[in-house]
Amino acid sequence: MKLHLSLISKACFVLAVLAGSLSFAQEEAVPSTPQDENVPLVEVEVVQDNLAPYKERRETHGMYFGVDYEGLDLKNYISTLDNLSYGDLFGTDPIPLIRVSIDYKYNFALGALALGLDYGMGKIEDNRSGSDRSLEVTKYGIGLKFVADNFMAEPYVAPYLGLNIWQMGLSESSPTDSFSATTQMGFNYTIGFLLQLDWLDYQTAKQTTFNWGLENTFIDVYATQYAATSAEDDPDTTTDFLYGAGLRLEF
Repeated sequence: MKLHLSLISKACFVLAVLAGSLSFAQEEAVPSTPQDENVPLVEVEVVQDNLAPYKERRETHGMYFGVDYEGLDLKNYISTLDNLSYGDLFGTDPIPLIRVSIDYKYNFALGALALGLDYGMGKIEDNRSGSDRSLEVTKYGIGLKFVADNFMAEPYVAPYLGLNIWQMGLSESSPTDSFSATTQMGFNYTIGFLLQLDWLDYQTAKQTTFNWGLENTFIDVYATQYAATSAEDDPDTTTDFLYGAGLRLEF
């Protein structure tokens, strides 16, 4: 009789354990409700720390966009219409050349290399020769520059060296005649400085970096000198050192 009760007790114990296991398995296997499946997942990916110094936050690749004014003095230009010199036609007044450029920028330890496209356009008019004369210039080409912008935590001053290869369109007119031509390839080399403006309003600059990816805003100040083109019959495009300035944005 005692043995029979003992077997019954053990059987009850085993049944209780099995019941508990089944209950636990049912709880584990409870399917998710439609409401759970419709809950959206939000992923936030931070590419860079926009509040960090430029030396730390800058990435390998970037872009420049620039607008500049350049005083182009073609002092050796001789008119095809009547052989008058540039000085006879326009004195020492330069041609106001407005330039637009866009560059791909590759950042590395010593600074950056920027390769891009350049387009400029300008026109001068005068009547000192005794009649109304005008000379219009268009310039387009490619440029390569090295910018030393990684020596300080922020590029407050970033010197650079550049070389531009271009073609120049020249269009001259008088009351009775006109002439236009496009030169062969020429080049000009440039030395300049990028002066950062972000420190003037640091909070706004950082907010712009976060919202639009604008890394830096610079004043671009430079000197450049033009050489003759590769064709002997082209107008003479050689100059002394010319000066220019403008605005350059880095993204």
